[in-house]
Amino acid sequence: MSELKVSQVIAAEWRHICRDRRLFLILFFVPVMYLFLFGSLYTHHKVTEMTTIVMDEDQSPLSRQIVQAFDESESFQVTMEARSEQEVEQAIASGAAKVGIFIPSRFEASLKQGHTLPLLTWVDGSNMLYSNSATKGANEVITTFSMGLSAKKLQLQQGLQDEQVAGVLSPIPFRYRVLYNPTFNYSDFMMYGLLGAILQQVLFLGISLTVTREKDGGTWSRFAVWRRDPWRIAYAKTVPYFIINVFNTTVAMLIACYVFKAPLSGSLLAGLAVVLCFTFAVCGIGYLISLFSGNQLGATQIAMLIAVPSFLLSGFTWPFEAMPKALQVLGDLLPLTYFLDGVRSVFIKAGDYSAILQDCLALGMMGLVTFFIAMLLTRFVVFRKEAGNAEAVPAEAPGTVSAIPAGASSASVPGTGSLPG
Repeated sequence: MSELKVSQVIAAEWRHICRDRRLFLILFFVPVMYLFLFGSLYTHHKVTEMTTIVMDEDQSPLSRQIVQAFDESESFQVTMEARSEQEVEQAIASGAAKVGIFIPSRFEASLKQGHTLPLLTWVDGSNMLYSNSATKGANEVITTFSMGLSAKKLQLQQGLQDEQVAGVLSPIPFRYRVLYNPTFNYSDFMMYGLLGAILQQVLFLGISLTVTREKDGGTWSRFAVWRRDPWRIAYAKTVPYFIINVFNTTVAMLIACYVFKAPLSGSLLAGLAVVLCFTFAVCGIGYLISLFSGNQLGATQIAMLIAVPSFLLSGFTWPFEAMPKALQVLGDLLPLTYFLDGVRSVFIKAGDYSAILQDCLALGMMGLVTFFIAMLLTRFVVFRKEAGNAEAVPAEAPGTVSAIPAGASSASVPGTGSLPG
């Protein structure tokens, strides 16, 4: 026997990489694809056009100029007006607005009398990118506006030059109130996001191998007897993973809340509803991946291609408003987007069932669509080759053994033998 050489092994490995098209694409194409994906994600460099609700009690020309200054800023987009603080807080709690602006009554009159009333901004602190950008942007808008207003006033009344004006300016004071995370606690912001990403990845890995494991083991054809009832296969193959993920998520949430003191402000039942819908959606996508894939390696690779960018495209670490439109659409197709939005609404914002209704509907629709496609494929495509043979065999559920004539061993009867349960 000739001695094995290192160069031969290296050459064989290169041949394998070049022949395996999926592996070749993962090694050479995926890193570049992810670079373009993540690079495009941050093309705007900052959070812009945060939806803003205004409560203007002054209703003066000056207050309207301030509102216009906010609307013209690239950081804010004024979309609503409110008549009470409760209305502002409800808009922020529901996600309809990220920032609230309050202009007190007699604001212009007090300013003319030499007194300055502070402006107030409410900020959604459940996402620290919003809170940091909103406080910085509001400070810039108010400072710029007040400087221009004071400079014009001094130049008209006292005839001061620009250099003299700069030495005596006093900006309009403003205060901000950060809702849901007033201490800017980073763990409150990131804990649930990372937890959701981990749970999704684990479930994707488990569910995406459920069919390919049968294919690799040569036992997938036994399910051909259920091809007219494809829901049986989907149900039997996904229920264990559904139960496991619900258990894992419940335990992980309890540990996050009671060990690491993550916020738990809302209803546990509402949170459970989000978990159930999320698990259903991921099971549907994972089962479809497993049905399409030829082996376990291929299923794992596809599952990871979906799971890896999900966290960044979910809008959790980088807001949708600052993403290109194409990436916003891609993020809307990922289950983690709605799961994290629902978890944030319940556990951080103390929202009720109405706050998670859209998230649950989106997740439920994802699960229904993917399972429906998988069942159509199972019924008309997957077992097409086995259809002719299966018609001649009595329909038996997987895991059963045909009756063997007395005196005959299972090895002597063609086509019989024990099947895994």
